[in-house]
Amino acid sequence: MSTQLVTSYYLKAYDAYPFDLAETEEQLNYALAYDPEHVPSLCLKSQYYLHMLNWPKEAKDAAEQAMAIDPENACAAAALMDSLIALQLYSEALNLLNYTTSKSLFKPLYVYWYMFKIMELKGCLKISMNYCKMLLQYVENEAQQNEIDLSLKRLKMKQKAKLKAKASKA
Repeated sequence: MSTQLVTSYYLKAYDAYPFDLAETEEQLNYALAYDPEHVPSLCLKSQYYLHMLNWPKEAKDAAEQAMAIDPENACAAAALMDSLIALQLYSEALNLLNYTTSKSLFKPLYVYWYMFKIMELKGCLKISMNYCKMLLQYVENEAQQNEIDLSLKRLKMKQKAKLKAKASKA
């Protein structure tokens, strides 16, 4: 089948996501039926599974399939990174981050963002805060600036609560 038809189905799914999930799934199924190795469709399917259905394992499977087809695809790497973090597979996520850094798949903004997220989830608040501060030099717009500012405030509150809990135990 033609690439144009697969791309058409993918774009219909992309346009429908996340507003019409039934349409998204139907169009993705058509696209992947015609070309099971269509990386953009696999990436969107991974995001759909992860964010809409809360199926992180299935999201990881779709993202791994996309990475196997195109190991230097930033979209596939991001989809896999998101699913690994959702599954709390932090060491695998860090290995993937090392790989993406060696291949220059992500801008520094995304590398630091993922490091910040992983370290926060692992409970390494001080390290996470340092990565969050490094993000400030790569901000591209006001929305990113606001997100980073809110993250720093959240980390400071978590750190204070952690110190307070330690003090009350002593």
